[in-house]
Amino acid sequence: MPFKYPISLDVTGRRCVVIGGGDIGERKSQELLEAGADVVVVAPSVTAEIEKLSEGYRLALIRREYAPGDLEGAFVAIAATDNREVNSRIFQEATERNVLLNAVDDIGHCHFAAPSIVRRGDLSLAISTAGKAPALARRLREQLGAQFGPEWGFLVDLLGEVREETLPRRQVDFPTWVSRWQQALDHDLIGMIAAGNIEEARECVREALEGDGSAPHQPPAGKVSIVGAGPGDPGLITVRGKELVNQADVVVHDRLVNSRLFDGKESIPVGKEPGHHRDQQDEINKLLIRLAQEGKQVVRLKGGDPFVFGRGAEEAEALADAGVDYEIVPAPSAATAVPAYAGIPVTDRRWSSSVAVVTGHCVTGPVDWAGMARSVETIVVLMGMARLAEIVDGLLEGGLDPTTPAAVIENGTLPEQRVITASLGKLPSAAEEAGVSSPATIVVGEVVTVRDRIAWFTDPAKQGDANEV
Repeated sequence: MPFKYPISLDVTGRRCVVIGGGDIGERKSQELLEAGADVVVVAPSVTAEIEKLSEGYRLALIRREYAPGDLEGAFVAIAATDNREVNSRIFQEATERNVLLNAVDDIGHCHFAAPSIVRRGDLSLAISTAGKAPALARRLREQLGAQFGPEWGFLVDLLGEVREETLPRRQVDFPTWVSRWQQALDHDLIGMIAAGNIEEARECVREALEGDGSAPHQPPAGKVSIVGAGPGDPGLITVRGKELVNQADVVVHDRLVNSRLFDGKESIPVGKEPGHHRDQQDEINKLLIRLAQEGKQVVRLKGGDPFVFGRGAEEAEALADAGVDYEIVPAPSAATAVPAYAGIPVTDRRWSSSVAVVTGHCVTGPVDWAGMARSVETIVVLMGMARLAEIVDGLLEGGLDPTTPAAVIENGTLPEQRVITASLGKLPSAAEEAGVSSPATIVVGEVVTVRDRIAWFTDPAKQGDANEV
């Protein structure tokens, strides 16, 4: 496979030639200019932005087709022509002149593959697929761009400044110096910078580098972030939640959380089984406290939203009582996201201005299904499949019409999602006939009828609907 050796080039003040003046040529020219290159564009016609750059003397513009000799004195060249015959001639000249050439989307005429780059000041994150899948590289660039904000560029500057300040006073051997840098980076420097505490971050680094070594290194205080993962689709986690997962030393996760969210991380599963919640929850609380007291950055990754039947408040209380720093990051709850993926709004001004979200099993006592039937227009039941028949009986006894539209959504938001719709009275038999199992969400109310028109997530014909009249 070509292009195995990734490098970063210093193009400052060097002649770099871009052949082609379209959108791609414009983008490549701008990237080279940002890197400090002296850019020359060769093209008979160019975009308005390239025209503007040439008028401002930021680049030189040669208005004609490529001709032999255009690469004379060049360090790097980009062929953005969409013409392989022209690329072949450019490649021949580049090879003869020892000029590094990248021909866009033309691997056969490349000396190197240009990576997709995320720039945050002097921090550059480069993604390369060896020229095979540039669209994937662009997608990964977008994802990394969302994860690494401008504070990372400030961090690089801060570290560089402190390094320059302390390096002349360094009196320890290199391994000790490296160890002190690791101690400095153990601190949540990004969090300090994001909060505007620049001097605090600077002092943490300086103290770590100039420590006298008389006391053993104490790890920074740990922290637990209670993060909602959403109901299944890994794309539903928030930007803040994903950022914390990326920074975590260890992820403590629920049984049904999508493992793609924490691939490559140290992880501890703590899925609770029915009938054992209380004792196991106490053990989870102790585990979170212990990990944090060891100085670790811990993410407690919970399905759905941590405060919607997620026991997040219990865990937060335990952390607060133990004096452990913590953060809570909400996420879409299955109560709203799963119906949305099924094309069912939980409220709609035409049919429903109120919604009740209820768990199918509650430690505080039986659910007042009859009272709920009389008081709200949409009912969403989580974790209720084991008691579906009992729930339906309670709603019917409370006065709901047996013909009220209802649905059961299995594996909501995931590719294997199935939606079973039926009248309320026939919902238990329809779900049993379809073989529905947990995890599943139950929705009762006129809003279910909207699904007939806006079922968007997958082909309704493949969903296994059991529509009743």
